[in-house]
Amino acid sequence: MSDADEGAPFERGTARLSVGEVPYWIGGAGRPVLYLHAAGGARTTQGLALLARNRRVYMPVIPGFDDTPILPSVSTMRDIARLGADFIETVIGEPADVIGQSFGGWAAPWLALDHADAVGLLILECPAGFRPRSHPSPSSDPALRLRQMFAHPERRPPETKSDETLTRNREMLHRYHGAETRDGALIDRLGEIETLTLILLGTEDGRMPRESVQLLKERLPRAFLVYVYDAAHSIETDQPARFANLVEDFLTRGEAFLVNQTAPSP
Repeated sequence: MSDADEGAPFERGTARLSVGEVPYWIGGAGRPVLYLHAAGGARTTQGLALLARNRRVYMPVIPGFDDTPILPSVSTMRDIARLGADFIETVIGEPADVIGQSFGGWAAPWLALDHADAVGLLILECPAGFRPRSHPSPSSDPALRLRQMFAHPERRPPETKSDETLTRNREMLHRYHGAETRDGALIDRLGEIETLTLILLGTEDGRMPRESVQLLKERLPRAFLVYVYDAAHSIETDQPARFANLVEDFLTRGEAFLVNQTAPSP
């Protein structure tokens, strides 16, 4: 994957994990960040490339996505979290901050719950898995999906994945969570997650209802909720600089990241 608007370039590697070989993308330098990708597959967005100027970002390709082999022992969202912990131990070699985007944002809390020692800080970006039962599933209509995904479709980079690959990627959702859009078992245990968490949702997001992130804010003991103005579901594309600045500030300052951000130096 090439760089995006002067962000850090990403290169491909292969991780040999206990479940099998898993390809991944890596870019940048600095403290490690594990990035769990969305249902569209692994992508280097402009926002992620900007973040990688100061962080070393690792993006494993979840088995079955982007034409990779299915691994029989990885078949649930909790299995993806276990794979993430294995990746942190085997490839990164030290605890890492974790970003989960949409589909990846469903697996990331399981990672913080089951493998807390592997996770530094947690960022849930438009996370799936917490949709109220009163809300219908996200639309599969391509034109509507585009409007729900991007507040600024003109900023969307050219598509590099084939239609066949994108279709198979969407089919992977059924492998990992079937027709469910709400993880009741995880919701019941959110209060056990002690990891400091930043929750992000675009103000124009048409895929994830606000009730989803509000539930997370209420249930997670140590969580901030930030709405990113003028962004839809793909915050990293609609508002790349805002995304990178918010995430970098949170990863650097933790509890204090919202305090006096614009205050002049003494």
